[in-house]
Amino acid sequence: MRPRLLVPALVLTAATAAACSDGSGETPTVRVAPDTRCDQDDASDDAKDTVERVGGLRTEDFVVRFAESTRLGVVALVDGDIGTAYERLHGTYGVAVVGRSEDKDADHVTGFQQVRELVDAFCR
Repeated sequence: MRPRLLVPALVLTAATAAACSDGSGETPTVRVAPDTRCDQDDASDDAKDTVERVGGLRTEDFVVRFAESTRLGVVALVDGDIGTAYERLHGTYGVAVVGRSEDKDADHVTGFQQVRELVDAFCR
């Protein structure tokens, strides 16, 4: 069984973390805006609008598989280049957290579940 989220528990404890790696030497699996806090209004019109705008977004470098408004702000799960996705999603749309989408078949992880685990790891 493959561990689902190694990165958040280790690195997301610091609000200033900008990039996290799982130690494999690969590119980061989660990028977090430096000003991210656990007190965002997840029901705000701005957050809902951002989810609508980024959900399903496709570029040459990444695809947004799932986006949700949370107490961290908007969290987006993507396939593709995490660095480019973070730069575009945070810079253009204000997305707070960009993470790599889990494999669809990996223990039947859902977007909601993966986002909840990221938020829980960050907001302990």
